[in-house]
Amino acid sequence: MPLIIKRHQPAWLLIAIALAFAGCGGKDAVTPVDTEKQAWEDLRGEVREVISDPEREAEVIKLVDVLADDLDALREALTKRHERVRELNTNYDTSRAEFETFLKQVNLEIQAGQQRVSKTHQAFLAATTPEEWSQLNKVRSKAMTAAIKSIQAI
Repeated sequence: MPLIIKRHQPAWLLIAIALAFAGCGGKDAVTPVDTEKQAWEDLRGEVREVISDPEREAEVIKLVDVLADDLDALREALTKRHERVRELNTNYDTSRAEFETFLKQVNLEIQAGQQRVSKTHQAFLAATTPEEWSQLNKVRSKAMTAAIKSIQAI
């Protein structure tokens, strides 16, 4: 073995070990969006277990899909809002009226979103019995928590 490699053998060994750990470090990282998707799948699975009537089961799963789609749309809207705020903020010529118009538009979007979610929630309640809702509510809460964390990551 050349003298230089033999003399620095412990350092080379440590470097090799560090590279091995660094290479494996990021493979299993789970993103908030992935966690949210898994939570929605868990909720669909729980719906299949809890609701015995195939028609109501299909209706509730459809509602879960609607809610998941609404949250995806919310995520996109939030991203666009953040971009628009940055654009308005970086432009020194942006008037107060432009900001107010933008904020009015955002408030209208928020109200529309709240109405959609409320309508979906009412449909959930109408499609399930109180016992089924009680069982589904725990899993639904986990899905909502995952969705909130995913949206907060924006």
